[in-house]
Amino acid sequence: MKRKTLRLTPIVGVFLILFPLCAGILGGVEPQEEDAKTYQQAYNLVLGEKWDAAKKALEEFASRYPKSGWVDDARYWQCFAKEKLQQSMEDVFRCYQDFIKAFPQSQWVNDARGNIVRIGHQLAKGGKPEYETIIKSMEETSDDDVKLAALYALQSMGDEGGLKILIDLYDRTPSPKLRGRIVYILGDFDAPEALVKLKEIVFKETDPDMRRSALMAIGEKGGAEATEILKEVIKSSANEESRKSALMALGNIESPDVAGFLMDIALTETNSEVARTAVYALEETDRKEASEALFRILKEAKDLEIRKAALYLIGDKDKTSALPVLREIVLKEPDRELARAALYVMGDIEGKESLDALEEVLASSRELELQMAALYAIGDHGGEGVKEALLDVALNNPNEKLAEASVYALQDVLEGKGTEVLLDLLHKAKSSAVKKAVMNSLMDEEGQAGVQVFSQIMRDEKDPELRKEAVLGLGRTKSDDAVPILLAIAKNEKDVKLASAAVMALGEIGTPKAKAALLEILEKKDIKEDKEK
Repeated sequence: MKRKTLRLTPIVGVFLILFPLCAGILGGVEPQEEDAKTYQQAYNLVLGEKWDAAKKALEEFASRYPKSGWVDDARYWQCFAKEKLQQSMEDVFRCYQDFIKAFPQSQWVNDARGNIVRIGHQLAKGGKPEYETIIKSMEETSDDDVKLAALYALQSMGDEGGLKILIDLYDRTPSPKLRGRIVYILGDFDAPEALVKLKEIVFKETDPDMRRSALMAIGEKGGAEATEILKEVIKSSANEESRKSALMALGNIESPDVAGFLMDIALTETNSEVARTAVYALEETDRKEASEALFRILKEAKDLEIRKAALYLIGDKDKTSALPVLREIVLKEPDRELARAALYVMGDIEGKESLDALEEVLASSRELELQMAALYAIGDHGGEGVKEALLDVALNNPNEKLAEASVYALQDVLEGKGTEVLLDLLHKAKSSAVKKAVMNSLMDEEGQAGVQVFSQIMRDEKDPELRKEAVLGLGRTKSDDAVPILLAIAKNEKDVKLASAAVMALGEIGTPKAKAALLEILEKKDIKEDKEK
C-alpha cells in the first residue's frame, strides 16, 4: 500500500524537514525506491509553492512512471499547479475532469470535484453558461461525497450565485447529512436571502435537528434581524424544543436588550422548562444587564426552581454584588430550601466578607438545619480564617451535632496535612462526640506516622473508648513498628477489652512479625493455664 500525500498546510517548513524521514514509515514504499524519491522531489516544489518548476517536474514524473503508485498524486498536483500559474481556467477545469476519469478511486477525487465546481461557477459568471450545466449535473448525483465536495467549493465562493445553488439544493435533496451541512454554511453568508431561508427552515421544517441547527446558525449570525427572528420563535406557539433552542441562541447575541427580554420570559412564561431555559441563556452573556436581570428574577419569580436557577448563576457571574442579596435570602427568605442553596453559593465566594456572613448565620440562626448548611459552606469556602472558625465551633459550640460536624468539615480543609491540629483538638475538646470524630478523622493515618499518632494518643488519653480506638488505629497502620506496642498491650493490659483489641489489631497487620507476636501471646496463655491447673 502506498503512502498518501499530505495536503498543503501552514507548517510547510517543518514538513519539508520531516518528509524524508517519514517517507518509509508512513507506508509500504521504501524511501530508496526511485519513483518515490523522484515524486518526493517534485512534491517538495509544490510545498515550496514553486509552481512552474513543480508543474514541469510532475509532468515529467507522470510520463516517466505511468504505473507508479504515486502517479495519481502527481496528476492532481499537476492540475493544481496549473491553476496557481493562472493558466486558462478552461484547461484547468478539463485537467481536473480528466484526473477524475483516470483515477476515480484516488484520495484527491473530492478535492478535484470541489475545484471543478468553484472554477465552473467562475467560468459561468464570466459568460460561459455551459459550465453551470456541468455543475448542475454534479449536484444531481446521488453520491453524497460528491455533493459535499461541491458544497465546500460553494462555501468558499460566498456570493449570491453560490447561495442560490445552496438554497435550491437544500430544497431538492432528501439527505439529512447534506441538509445539515447546508444549514451550517448558510450561517456564513451575509446576504439577506440566507437569513430568510434559515427563518423558513425554523418555522416550516419538520426535522427537529434541522430546526435546531437553523436556530443556532441564526444566533451565530447575530445582529438586529437575527435577534427579532429568535424573539418571534420564542413568543410563538412553536414546539417547546424550538423555543428553548431559540432562547439559547438568543443568549449568544451581544445586544443590550437581550437580557431584558430573557428576564421577561423567565418571569412571565407559564411553561416552566422554557422559563428555566431563559435563565440559563443569561449565562451566555457577560453584559451588566444580565446580572441585573438575574437579581430581579431571584427576587420576583414565583417558581422556586426558576429562582434557584438564577441564584446559582448569580454566584458564578457577579460574586461581589451577589453577597448582600444572598445574605438577605438566607436571613429572611421564608423558603428554607432556597435559603440553604444561597448558603452554598456564599461558600463559593472567596474573601473575608463572605466568611463573616456565613459565621453570622451560624451564630444567629436558631434552625439546626440552616446552621449545618452554614457550617459545611464554611468548610467549602476554604479561605483564610476557615480553619480557626471550624476549630472554634468544635471547641465551644454547645450543640454537639454542630461541633462534631465541624471536625469533618475541618478534615476536608486540612486535606490530610493537619495531624498536629487534630491531635491538639483531641487534647482540648471536652465533647466526647468531637473526640470520636477526631479519632475517625485520624484513622486514615498509615505507616510509621500513624504509629506515632496512635502511640501518642495511648499515652495521653485516659478515656478507655478512645484508647481502644487508638489500638485499632495501630492495626490499621499495617506497620511492623506497631507490633511491639500491641504485643505489650496484649500481654500486660489489665483491661480485657483493650487487650482483645490489641490481638485483633495484630491480626489486621498480618505480617510475619505480627504472626510471631500472636504465637507468643498464645504461648503465654498456655503457660498461664498450665500453672492454674
